[in-house]
Amino acid sequence: MGLLDNRKIVITGGSMGIGLAVAKKCADEGARLILVSRHKEDLVKAVKGIGGSERGHSFQCLDVSISEKVKESADSILRADGYIDGLVNCAGIYGPIGKTEEIDPAAFVNTININLLGTFYMCHYFAPLLKKAKRGKIVNYSGGGAAGPFPNYSAYAVSKVGIVKLTENIALELKNDRIDANAVAPGFVVTRLHQQTIKAGHRAGEDFLQKTMNHIAKGGVPADLAAQLTVFLLSAKSDDITGKFISAPWDRWSEKDFVTKLKKDKDFATLRRIDDKMFSKKV
Repeated sequence: MGLLDNRKIVITGGSMGIGLAVAKKCADEGARLILVSRHKEDLVKAVKGIGGSERGHSFQCLDVSISEKVKESADSILRADGYIDGLVNCAGIYGPIGKTEEIDPAAFVNTININLLGTFYMCHYFAPLLKKAKRGKIVNYSGGGAAGPFPNYSAYAVSKVGIVKLTENIALELKNDRIDANAVAPGFVVTRLHQQTIKAGHRAGEDFLQKTMNHIAKGGVPADLAAQLTVFLLSAKSDDITGKFISAPWDRWSEKDFVTKLKKDKDFATLRRIDDKMFSKKV
């Protein structure tokens, strides 16, 4: 028995990188997947790699930054399947690299459209399908860009912190519909994305450029960690964990005491203002 047996799950960005690692892990746990990406050739290869249509997997070519296209996708899946059990939003780009005053504003907007609005559109149009499931799950991908300053990557960082706040909000809005929503920080997983940093050179900032090269040389954080966390958050094991921002490599999410704290402490694993190095509830 797998943790996700017979669950219908949509994964954006599922044809490569972290999204593909998540797809493979979900398929191994018995889920039936609909992979979403802009690139048909990559999707065909990805679906074949996880067992193909014989195991109930399929794909849709989709640009998540186009609202009406996402609506059409949701409508088609509603007609074909009636509901979904899970939604994983992995699709994303780095966007422009360089000082905010020097980057192309159009590239900044495009990054927001894909990363943040793409995640919003998916949550917006697929929420009705999740409400028809016994227990719906949303996993949005954020990252370190949301947890601290990320100079020279403003578009990426702004989009990712927006995803965390969006996740917190929809977690409360959908709680009575038995839908859990959480955000995942995968850590520095070596993907094609980081070649953009190498290409950008000094525009990325010397510190982050060197950090990127070091991570690439050492292999980075295994994508499997994020995939394992995603499976956990899609499964019944994570019921009542919602509105959290969880790091795949740094948080002890597989340990009982950590899981208990995630469920009981509403401010734990969230983005909050911190004064004097501590969070106080006093007015």
